[in-house]
Amino acid sequence: MLTGKSISMTETYRSHSIFIGFLKLGGDQPVRVQSMTNTDTNDVEASVRQCEQMIAAGAEMVRLTTQGQREVKNLGKIKNVLRSRGFETPVVADIHFKPGLALEAARTADKIRINPGNYLKGKDINTLLPELLHTCKDHGVAIRIGVNHGSLNESVLNKYGDTPAGMVESAMQFLRICKERKFDNVVVSMKSSNPRVMVQSVRLLVSIMTEERMSYPLHLGVTEAGDGIEGRIKSTVGMAPLLLEGMGDTIRVSLTEPPEEEMPVATKILELFPKPSHLPYHPFLNLAWDPFSFRRRQSRACSNIGNGSKVKVISNAPPDPGADPTPDQINGKTVTYKEWVQNPGVVESADRLLLLEHDQQTIQEVKSNLNLFCTQNQDTPIIYKTFSRTNNPELFQLQLSGELGSLLVDGVIDAIWIENPFIEEGYINDTVLMILQAAGARISKTEYIACPSCGRTHFDILSRLKEIREATSHLTSLKIGVMGCIVNGPGEMADAHYGYVGAGPGKVTLYKGKDPIRRNIPEKEALAAMIDLMKKEGDWVDPCN
Repeated sequence: MLTGKSISMTETYRSHSIFIGFLKLGGDQPVRVQSMTNTDTNDVEASVRQCEQMIAAGAEMVRLTTQGQREVKNLGKIKNVLRSRGFETPVVADIHFKPGLALEAARTADKIRINPGNYLKGKDINTLLPELLHTCKDHGVAIRIGVNHGSLNESVLNKYGDTPAGMVESAMQFLRICKERKFDNVVVSMKSSNPRVMVQSVRLLVSIMTEERMSYPLHLGVTEAGDGIEGRIKSTVGMAPLLLEGMGDTIRVSLTEPPEEEMPVATKILELFPKPSHLPYHPFLNLAWDPFSFRRRQSRACSNIGNGSKVKVISNAPPDPGADPTPDQINGKTVTYKEWVQNPGVVESADRLLLLEHDQQTIQEVKSNLNLFCTQNQDTPIIYKTFSRTNNPELFQLQLSGELGSLLVDGVIDAIWIENPFIEEGYINDTVLMILQAAGARISKTEYIACPSCGRTHFDILSRLKEIREATSHLTSLKIGVMGCIVNGPGEMADAHYGYVGAGPGKVTLYKGKDPIRRNIPEKEALAAMIDLMKKEGDWVDPCN
């Protein structure tokens, strides 16, 4: 029998507080919700109207693209109109490629977002960044160091590749100068369209910041999450694991939908997954898995479960003959976690499976138990079973996405078993498959990596995504990127098989993997051209009638 030692609690990451305009962020403040307009910043009236809609929906910060001097000036006008109408919501300028614009925007906006991957453009960081910090300090403006997985600079890529370590180093180069210059009004973010990469990057960032005595507030978000329930699931799979480990001071749910649709989802995620002040395990130390780099636990094979095979879905529902074959069957004998605690040898037989049940405990306590088991047993396959009593299908999907996401991100679960007496079992299985796909644990359908669009997008990305989905959703196991522009597009969809990327007004460039294949195709011809490309590459199958 295992000895019943009392569980030591670890204090979670605590950021220092800053001000963004009149908004206090970080420290003991609630996690703030933000979003970004998709209007042309030069259309002041439309941008103000959308900002007001976003604020009414719950946005506590609004961000606008500022790709030129004209956009910076109009951002100032937008801010002035909002202030004249009684809105004190911080207005954020989004800067890419042009460091000089950041200096101008710092005299107007409440916060500047810069991307380390394209901010320097070959210039010396020790000259360029201090000048911006000085200007921001003079005007009381905050900065977000916003790293994107899809746009790391060449020197970082050459040394680290497009890895969490590369993302973190990209941020730390900037944060170390901020610390040296005693500029504390900084937020930092690690974003990726891959939830697993995003989680690992934020964890690694917090670990290194803590070692170097930094405590900057964190902004969380999964980029290019897509739309509909899949976009909501993907965002939750990425953000909930971090929130449940006490990380995150502001969040954005990036959906390819009108931006005001993002806030209710973000608010619900924060309600479902509140940040704890302490954890029953250390999020970075003494773990059976590497929190910063994914590696699937290699349990032994027990019938069709384990041995690195795709995560199985277990339930009482009959299989759908036209879909990815679920549910899967249990052919071994299950042993509960409590039985293992009483007798650790009970799982040694080759036909034994651990049944880790979640009912009354917190998910953090479940993960602590999981770590204890995996530390002492690297062999036995693990089935995770949870009981839900939520009768609202959409709420059920978000709850399950966060719960499963927090476990799947570390690669130690071999099978999932969900019971909910109020939800139809076929619906449960479909939800689990979408969560597994978002977590990178099992691919069962076409995946769409789609950006939420912004003022840089020159086509109706919502309509194009719908058309592309309707034409290609029957193609299982493909990833298709639908991106508004080149800022993050080619990088964020680097692991996609095909990409549809805005190249200018009415123009689209098609990608095969990372390589542009056809440039500046008229938008009306782009979908047919992409299907032709798939046919030439042997990836197209005609849909069944």
